[in-house]
Amino acid sequence: RVIDIAVNPKNNNIWYVAAASGGVWKTTNAGNTFSPVFDGEKSYSIGCVTIDPNNEHTVWVGSGENNNQRSVAYGDGVYKSEDGGKTWKNMGLKTSEHIGMIVVDPRNSDVVYVAAYGPLWSEGGERGLYKTIDGGKTWSRILEISKYTGVSEVHIDPRNPDIIYATAHQRMRHVFTYIGGGPESAMYKSTDGGKNFAILKGGLPSGVDVGRIGMDVS
Repeated sequence: RVIDIAVNPKNNNIWYVAAASGGVWKTTNAGNTFSPVFDGEKSYSIGCVTIDPNNEHTVWVGSGENNNQRSVAYGDGVYKSEDGGKTWKNMGLKTSEHIGMIVVDPRNSDVVYVAAYGPLWSEGGERGLYKTIDGGKTWSRILEISKYTGVSEVHIDPRNPDIIYATAHQRMRHVFTYIGGGPESAMYKSTDGGKNFAILKGGLPSGVDVGRIGMDVS
């Protein structure tokens, strides 16, 4: 399963392709050939890949695929490369197990938001929305819902990077069933860079079980 693709905005011949159970692949010729760039790391399962909008050589990878089916592999946190995928460094959030999405503030590369889905087969872990202001050296959980509800997506408003959207998903996997939603699934919005969040309710379901939410910002 191909889980995510990041295309270099300054050179459309360069892509990074994240595989749910096959690492990260890079092409420099618009997909004619690919090379694996993540085989030396501890995780083979990938949830997302993001290119820093301010520096095409800085690439972020969230390990642990962001699917929820039975045959799902987990990861060991967030990785960062500063040389176009030649070398990687684990930047923490190792107990998140599954990373849904990573976004970088277009004004400041040190500010990064990570949607941590959290463990699928168990409760707890590093679960919620995390933010770093020092390029990944330290992380703060700026949105925490519960031990069963993580964040699957995070988006920055392109007109105002202080406006943050996060989609929360309550789910739990068992051998005999999959609980794919709950009353804690919701969309959150912050207008101050993640200091405060409010649940979006107008016209959206509330007080009932809600499944996984996908969104984007025009």
